[in-house]
Amino acid sequence: FVEENFPEGNKLLKIGQVLLQRISGYQDSTNEIRTAISNATPENEEAAWRKVGPSAQLLVECYEYAQAVERMIPEVLDELCSQADLEEGAATDRSRGLARLLADLMQNAFAFDSLKASIPAIQNDFSYYRRTLPRISGSQNAEIAKFAISQAVSNKMSLFYAYHNPMVKAVVDSVSQYAKESDNEMLVLDCLSALAGGSYNTIKQSRADSAKSERLCVLVLVTCCVLYDWISTSGVGSPQSAINSKAVLDLISQRSLVDSTPADKVLRANCRTIR
Repeated sequence: FVEENFPEGNKLLKIGQVLLQRISGYQDSTNEIRTAISNATPENEEAAWRKVGPSAQLLVECYEYAQAVERMIPEVLDELCSQADLEEGAATDRSRGLARLLADLMQNAFAFDSLKASIPAIQNDFSYYRRTLPRISGSQNAEIAKFAISQAVSNKMSLFYAYHNPMVKAVVDSVSQYAKESDNEMLVLDCLSALAGGSYNTIKQSRADSAKSERLCVLVLVTCCVLYDWISTSGVGSPQSAINSKAVLDLISQRSLVDSTPADKVLRANCRTIR
């Protein structure tokens, strides 16, 4: 279903995986920047630009990927929320495929934010890049000038990377905006709680047919809890929540999600009402 109806979603997932691999091998420009600042010569500054330029371009691609995910989310939610109009079997197949797409997009977001948190140089490199952007733009060297972006884009990127979880925030903001603008907040919350309930029961009752399937259920469960937490006024951790967050935490505490990070730690790190 997803491959036929959301080819752009599959394309985004593949792009996200490539970007994650590139970010995991991020080469910082700390030494070059330090030298350019402490001994400010044209040669040292150009050396710093040559090193930080490709890194800045990678960060631009990650930012553009986040924007593409934000545009995709409303389409996925539209389909998920329309499943009530389908017969039960079709609705189940439809929701499974879309839930997996949504969860995989969120998995990429979790992984990206985890990597960003482990690489402080990303913030430092981009800060230096922004400060010297006017000179990069005005460089007579085409190999340097090609790394320039507009000031408007650099400002937006600065706001994006200022958050500790920028990619998850992009997904959450898109879902929240969709729920508010479409007047479907309760429908979205009902959909998320239903998906969470199905995943919870599959894990709890050991109905997954493989370790990979169970891991997907954990990912769907965490994704639904995070999104529910930010859409619902009271949050997923409140007594009014349709999702029992305490039971979820107990269930996933011994399971990993991003690399070897426990799923409950990922959930706590991305929710506002669960700590």
